[in-house]
Amino acid sequence: MGCTINAWLRNGEVVKIEGAKCGRGKDYSIQEVKSPVRDFFTTVRVKGGKIPMLSVRSTRPIPKNMLIPCALELAKVVVSAPIKLGEPVVKNILNLGIDIIATKNIEESRKSF
Repeated sequence: MGCTINAWLRNGEVVKIEGAKCGRGKDYSIQEVKSPVRDFFTTVRVKGGKIPMLSVRSTRPIPKNMLIPCALELAKVVVSAPIKLGEPVVKNILNLGIDIIATKNIEESRKSF
């Protein structure tokens, strides 16, 4: 459920907002106009784990214009098992001051050949 919000800008600044039915909607609109951010979730490859992929997330929302660069950077990442929930996978990704952390545990594979 939401509301339709109209925002007027002058020189990159919000000068008027209509339609916000709550303070949260007004704050979100201003944030979305000035500097949009998104929660970021993806996967990275795992070496030596019981499963080959690890789900990860950012510790804070990432600027919208940095989502693809972050995804491309994480496509290069391979972590070694074992991995614990909350463990940093990449610290300070792309110098944004945001860490990428594991969202689950992955045990080491016990394969014997």
